[in-house]
Amino acid sequence: MKRTKRLELQLHDAERSEIVRRAKAAGLCAATFVRFAALDYPMPTKRINVEAEAVAALNRIGSNLNQIAKSANKVGLLDAAQERLLSQLAAQVSETVTTIQHGNKS
Repeated sequence: MKRTKRLELQLHDAERSEIVRRAKAAGLCAATFVRFAALDYPMPTKRINVEAEAVAALNRIGSNLNQIAKSANKVGLLDAAQERLLSQLAAQVSETVTTIQHGNKS
């Protein structure tokens, strides 16, 4: 799984609303939309709503898994096997998102 780092950005309410609106119109989350726009990447073609909703739901699940793992690890609630399992689940969520976004190339 690729490592990513968070970049925080301060925006006025109107700016944030406009970015979110444009991202939704493109069928993307705001972070992906901003990344593509900032790096001058071509925007991916819009997927049908079911795919966009599935990707968004899976991304939320992956994010929740990571937050659970961080919190539980911080207070020592996870053993090594549980940590590996959470990591594997997060990787599976990420792979599923990629498959939905780019199609199954197998």
